[in-house]
Amino acid sequence: MENTTTTTTATPAANLYQQAAKFGIICGLATSFLVVIIYVIDPGFMASLKFLGILMVLSFGLVTYAGIAYRNTIGGYIPYGKAYVHGIVCFAVAGLVGTLFSLLLYHVIDPDLPTTMADTIIQNTEEMMANFGAPQEKIDETIAKMKDDLPNQFSAGGLVLGYGKALIWYAILALITGLIVRKNEPVEM
Repeated sequence: MENTTTTTTATPAANLYQQAAKFGIICGLATSFLVVIIYVIDPGFMASLKFLGILMVLSFGLVTYAGIAYRNTIGGYIPYGKAYVHGIVCFAVAGLVGTLFSLLLYHVIDPDLPTTMADTIIQNTEEMMANFGAPQEKIDETIAKMKDDLPNQFSAGGLVLGYGKALIWYAILALITGLIVRKNEPVEM
């Protein structure tokens, strides 16, 4: 009797999605870990634009690195379309991990944190508007609107809606990472 075994190999497209999802999880966990560190040191800093910028740069760098690593595993070349898909999957998975972590942080670990962050955001906004010379009535109007809107952003529905809006930004960022990661095969003439 002849023993035959068949092996199946994953398609490159499947590998692309698997690798992108894996790095998306890593990126999401890395940014969540950074949030934990900042939460322990200074929860108010989590409400700053600087912190948002740090998270964006970290995510952008990790997704770009992941794309280049994938490109190198498939022979050193990847067309723009596949580089874009890789980037968007990485960002989307990382964002999902971050959203799930935020739900845990804001609703289980520290339910008072959203109030602290909202107060800090309002204070920062008020100071910034005053520094730019905005009229007091405009400042008061903006702050009143923020006091109504901000608590909803930290609710479960608000976090899910925020993730949906973030997908638009992820699509834009993936356009950029795709440009960095892409490398076409040389054409022989």
